[in-house]
This record gives sequence, C-alpha cells and structure tokens, in this order.
Amino acid sequence: MKAEEEFLKNAASMVRFAEEEIKQFLAWTGKRSPYSRSAEEIRTKLQTAAADLKCLQKEYGRTPVNGPFVLTHAAIPRNGTPALD
Repeated sequence: MKAEEEFLKNAASMVRFAEEEIKQFLAWTGKRSPYSRSAEEIRTKLQTAAADLKCLQKEYGRTPVNGPFVLTHAAIPRNGTPALD
C-alpha cells in the first residue's frame, strides 16, 4: 500500500471514530443539554469530512499516475532555453 493510500485509509478511520465518539457524547449528555447543539454541528462537519475523504479516495484511485505530481508542461533546463522535441 502506498503512503497516500494509507493516509486516506487512516484519515477516514479517524473521522469515523470521531463521529462515533460524538454520538456517544450525545447519548451521555442528552439532546437537551447545552452542549448538544455544538456536538451536532461537529457531527455534521465530521460527516461532511467523511464524504469528502471518500470522494478524494475515489479521485485518487482514478488518477492514472497515482502519484503526487504530474508534469504537464515542458521542462526548462538550467540554461533557460526550452527543449524542443
């Protein structure tokens, strides 16, 4: 597994665990507590982050190079003159 794939997997796991912890917090404190509104907002943000990570995983999986950088323009040598092919 590449480092990028491991990162995405670990990030998704952390977000999922954080959401479970917020659910447990809500169960302990109750819906009418002064904390429930903030906890629900955090839960919503975590759900958004989970969906964003899922999209990123799919996008990364579709990348032909599966690398962080793709050269999309001509390289210019140190002499400052572009190479012509």
